[in-house]
Amino acid sequence: MTQHDAPPGDPPEDAVRSGNTGAGTSAVPAAAWQVRVRTKVDDLYQQLASLAARDPTTAPGAVPLQRQLSGVEALLGRSDVVDWLRGGKIEYAWQTIHTVERAMVELRTPAELLGLLPAYRDSAAQFLKADDKVLLDFDATKDLAEPELFRAKVRALLLRYHQASDEFHESARRLRNRMLGISVFALLAEALLVLVQWRSRDVHLLKPPGDAAGVPAWRLLFFVLLAGALGAFISALPSMITSRSGGLPYKLPFQQGLLKLAVGPLVAVVGIMLRSVAWWSPRSAAPPPCWGWPSSSAPVSRRSPRSPTGGRRSC
Repeated sequence: MTQHDAPPGDPPEDAVRSGNTGAGTSAVPAAAWQVRVRTKVDDLYQQLASLAARDPTTAPGAVPLQRQLSGVEALLGRSDVVDWLRGGKIEYAWQTIHTVERAMVELRTPAELLGLLPAYRDSAAQFLKADDKVLLDFDATKDLAEPELFRAKVRALLLRYHQASDEFHESARRLRNRMLGISVFALLAEALLVLVQWRSRDVHLLKPPGDAAGVPAWRLLFFVLLAGALGAFISALPSMITSRSGGLPYKLPFQQGLLKLAVGPLVAVVGIMLRSVAWWSPRSAAPPPCWGWPSSSAPVSRRSPRSPTGGRRSC
């Protein structure tokens, strides 16, 4: 039976050693994060095949690692909304890739690890502090003399780097979900405001201008919400165009723009409501209404507050 006639299931051992598992090779990634995973998986396949071809004794250790990568390939495809919110597939894919990278340290020679060390340290410096011990605890002369200790140091470096990377991306996913939740809540609140204003004839959230006395209150509110959304879109457009994701698998710039579009109309309504309130200042021609204060004809059991001019103030 040829390789093309093999039944579905685990890839044949000869195909695994050659780096061609046949799983997912013809599938086109459906999302940008899947493209990055697909590229990384293909690169690891080639590295494992090269290690197995150079040193046949590493082939038994490379076979299970390549099967782990084939499990990652099975995740590449369409995902539903729940997977998009929870991020289970993408986080499992990258954590599996990180596990394979750490396991490959045992298959590499000390000289090869020494050559790869600058790349490892540069990648780890994006998530670890510059004075972290795992970044500085290397000496080429001593490390080559003690290969097992050198491998342990490289594994510790990769472990700390991978943990920090996974935690960072998990926090980014949670931030995206929080911004999405706030955006949905703001949109629901705006719809509820328009509905309440449409059904209620006694409550007016916004004071209509003089030339719009006959306009229904809900139409005025809807116009203000629309104007606020337009202003939020204009303010969010430059940042959405120029900002970059920074290698994140989650589209935080898009979620930030969506948050502005959702919250902007509410900010416009609250701003107009605050401006319509008659705020009193010492330069005001007339004092503000005394909400909850006793009138001048009512008996006063305590001293009335003084006005800015020094006299007694009464309502």
